[in-house]
This record gives sequence, structure tokens and C-alpha cells, in this order.
Amino acid sequence: MAFTVHTSEDASPAGLEFGDNDSFTIYSSGVLKVRSETYGNRIYSPGFWQLVEYRNHSEHGCSIYGVDA
Repeated sequence: MAFTVHTSEDASPAGLEFGDNDSFTIYSSGVLKVRSETYGNRIYSPGFWQLVEYRNHSEHGCSIYGVDA
């Protein structure tokens, strides 16, 4: 599941791209947690991340809101 995270500090409109083996969870608090083979675990506060672009996230057993699947 490739996806892109856009933050308030993005120097380019492209955002930070993650690969098919990476995953993310958005918790009800607004915290975004990304698990990446390349970048390791990354935690983004609700005011820092702006947008996540993805396809077929639910097919990969992850939760958009709440706890990990």
C-alpha cells in the first residue's frame, strides 16, 4: 500500500512517499503513526501532518481510526 504524507513543512508539494510494505494508523486523537521499512516508525502530531494520500488502505488490515488491526 503505497501512500504519501503531506506535512506543514513540506518544501515541495510532493510530500513524503512510503512504499507498498509500509503502513499507517490515524488514531482518534489525530496522531498519525507510520511504520516504514525505510524510515522506521514515525509519529506525526495532529497539527503537523496535513494529508495522507493512499489507495485500498483497508485491504491491508490497518485501522484508519482507533487501534491497530
